[in-house]
Amino acid sequence: MNRSGPRSPGYSQRSYAARAARRRRRGTAAVAVILAAGVIAFAVGFLVFWALGSGIAGGHGFALRWPWSKPHITSQEIVERYSQLDFLKLPRSVDLTTFRDLSYVPVKGIYVTSWTAGIDGYISPLIALCDRTELNAMVIDVKDATGYIAYQPDVAVVQEMQLWEKRIPDVEGLLGRLREHNIFPIARIVCFNDPLLAEKKLDLAVQHKDGGVWKDRYGSSYTNPYSHEVWEYLVQVAEDAVRRGFREIQFDYVRFPTDGILANAVYPDERGLPEDAIAEFLQFARDRLHPLGAWVSADVFGHALDQKGDAGIGQRLEKVCRSVDIVCPMIYPSHYESGSYGIDNPDTNPYDTVTYATRDATRRFEGNGALYRPWLQDFAYPTNYGVTEVKAQIEAVEKQGYTEWILWDPNLRYTEGALRRQ
Repeated sequence: MNRSGPRSPGYSQRSYAARAARRRRRGTAAVAVILAAGVIAFAVGFLVFWALGSGIAGGHGFALRWPWSKPHITSQEIVERYSQLDFLKLPRSVDLTTFRDLSYVPVKGIYVTSWTAGIDGYISPLIALCDRTELNAMVIDVKDATGYIAYQPDVAVVQEMQLWEKRIPDVEGLLGRLREHNIFPIARIVCFNDPLLAEKKLDLAVQHKDGGVWKDRYGSSYTNPYSHEVWEYLVQVAEDAVRRGFREIQFDYVRFPTDGILANAVYPDERGLPEDAIAEFLQFARDRLHPLGAWVSADVFGHALDQKGDAGIGQRLEKVCRSVDIVCPMIYPSHYESGSYGIDNPDTNPYDTVTYATRDATRRFEGNGALYRPWLQDFAYPTNYGVTEVKAQIEAVEKQGYTEWILWDPNLRYTEGALRRQ
């Protein structure tokens, strides 16, 4: 039989169809493999980047962890650890700002003095309060209105001029403890109300027109908000705080003086408007702190929300918003004058006062890039504030769609009954 003879037409058609079907199956399989690989790569990349961002932000990220990992580690430890996984090709030098933003958790915080933060018997009840309630952050004095820094920072001028006190003996230990309790640490740095530096370095102080250092009506002196040397000092202190583990720097008294005979105040090297000096300082600080993976926030007066200008103190809201990540207006009802927002006594009407202030914030913050996180009143001045008054302020903020706020009480006796249970 001739095996190489001609084949029937039916055989040729069946053979062609079979070959075509095999090609289609191979093509479909290849596409499926590519898609599956893409999905797996995306999932791995997403989980790794989420974990990085979460750790840097102080959160949990996803529950699964590498077997050798700890629940809470620093951002640099995270970067170094994941860099050891060669298949991820993650560089050892990464943009911490990008990862910082991946796991941002809205702050519900309280203010804590440096003296309290440094004494176990005082800080422990506040940590327990956070464990029991919705509180998840502490704003801790690193540099307060006395001018002293609460520990010895690695800043040459601070050590040379003795600008620190041992209020927090083990700042790294404190921050480690806060991480264990999922408490977000914010460093409060008082800026230009600094009698200590102003008295030790007279050329950096606001001057009196008749000579000497200008003082406000309380006898406190200020450093010059136009001085780049003052800017550099404040930013070095902030950088040191971030390197020790603080995840946000909150600048307070970031303004020109408000009390005393202001006509007698002279600002060496004065240039431009006060509002531009404040905005430029905040931008200068932000540009230095963002590469370290820190958020930058600024406190402003509550009236910055309802006044169009800067009130002569440099706090023009839109410019501040464009210079930082978060703005924290101090909308304490007791600080509003009778008639504000059409309210006879704002202090006894906390819900209405905070509602109107927050409406102003919504209008003024729009398009300016910053988050709104107000300071709320948890102190008696002059009206006693309790559960009803504190809760009313929180509700006024949250009913307008905001999820962040901080409570202020200089005595640190916070109203637990106004807070949601954890």
